[in-house]
Amino acid sequence: MQTQTAAAKLDAEYAQANPTSAALFERQAKVVPSGITHSTRAFSPFPLFIDRCVGARKWDVDRHEYIDYWLGHGTNLLGHAHPVVIAAVQEQLGRGFHAGGETEIGCAWAELVCQLVPSAERVRFTTSGGEATQLALRVARAATGRSKIVKFQHHYHGWHDAVGIGIAPPWEVPYSPGIPRATLGETIVIPCNDVARLREALEQDPDVAAVILEPGGGYSDTVPIDPTFLAQLPAATHEYGAVLIFDEVVTGFRYAAGGVQEYFGVLPDLTALGKVVGGGIPSGAIAGRSELMNAFQDVESSGSGRRPVPHHGTWNANPLAAAAGVATLTLVSTGEPAQVATARADALRSGLNELFSDISLPAAAYGRASIWKTMLGERPRILDGDFSNYVSDAEQLSKGWGEIDTPLRQAMLLNGVDPMRGAGFTSCVHEASDIDLTIEAFGLSIARLRDEGILVV
Repeated sequence: MQTQTAAAKLDAEYAQANPTSAALFERQAKVVPSGITHSTRAFSPFPLFIDRCVGARKWDVDRHEYIDYWLGHGTNLLGHAHPVVIAAVQEQLGRGFHAGGETEIGCAWAELVCQLVPSAERVRFTTSGGEATQLALRVARAATGRSKIVKFQHHYHGWHDAVGIGIAPPWEVPYSPGIPRATLGETIVIPCNDVARLREALEQDPDVAAVILEPGGGYSDTVPIDPTFLAQLPAATHEYGAVLIFDEVVTGFRYAAGGVQEYFGVLPDLTALGKVVGGGIPSGAIAGRSELMNAFQDVESSGSGRRPVPHHGTWNANPLAAAAGVATLTLVSTGEPAQVATARADALRSGLNELFSDISLPAAAYGRASIWKTMLGERPRILDGDFSNYVSDAEQLSKGWGEIDTPLRQAMLLNGVDPMRGAGFTSCVHEASDIDLTIEAFGLSIARLRDEGILVV
């Protein structure tokens, strides 16, 4: 009862501080189901409505300022409204929103992707990362003449039907109603970080066209990948004639200018990109070996004798996204944005772990590159490179802060910081002072949750 009363008090303080967001949520709920436009933006008692974002900061409609770690769901490695990107988009606006044809800026964008992503010999653009993973699976099926795919537990590849299973336990149950059972019959779900289990799956079913994974780890790196396992994937998949697909929608250009594949030195056959690739404008891409990417060409051009894979999409390589993408990737190509963002995340992880130790809280901060995570509970061995207890460690990590997620974020917001629950992304414009303030906000928030009986460890 005390915990419920304390949680209600925190809800009330949050609501009192954000009356304009509350009114907008009520207004929007009349025309938008659940009042939200993205499932992960659901928040109790209502989500914030954001007015503007600049650099590492954002301001809501009630004029509160926050250090931001959402960064457009990880899109803005350069921070919000980077002046170089803004200038590029403004210049393109004067030339037209949509060409309805090919453009030189689109060509330059493609050249940059192929320059930066180690496995990218050719590229096609989409309008989201989810579209990119969907298209990559189609290309793999077309190239192999096979139907099935292997995906891993905890790994998320968008909301299309083929990958709508194996995201959370029970693994055999689709994560959404409305996904046909026949479609799910084409998807094989197995635990990650177990190459013997993968080989067994490929041995047992010769109809596997592709193996797809988040190469940093499931749930946007919430459950880390074993680098040794990652290194074995090309040989294992190629032995059985399957296409290896890296879903670098989240990790692309963040781990390094060339993504996870540059960071670990492991090359896939196809790569799905999104988020950073378009510099903040909706976009995605599929890139990979020419032999596979030639599936888009007509029969005479490809020489394969196969029908081409048609690829439509009104907004593919649209000039606004291309302009933002070229401006962003040109800056990314120096390597500095990823390095600075990683340094900030390293400082945040280190500072939070020191805080947790000082206040005797069983919790851990972890992650790679500029993606940071936290979790409540004793530190699992997987975070120190021991993957022998992967299945149970993965279950623990996927819970994050459990029932404390919402009150923790409420308290953090009241202290001027907006994490994605207990996680987030850093940018190259977060400053050392932002990290210090964030650690301080965590300390104040945890102290409050403890004092009020919401957090009892």
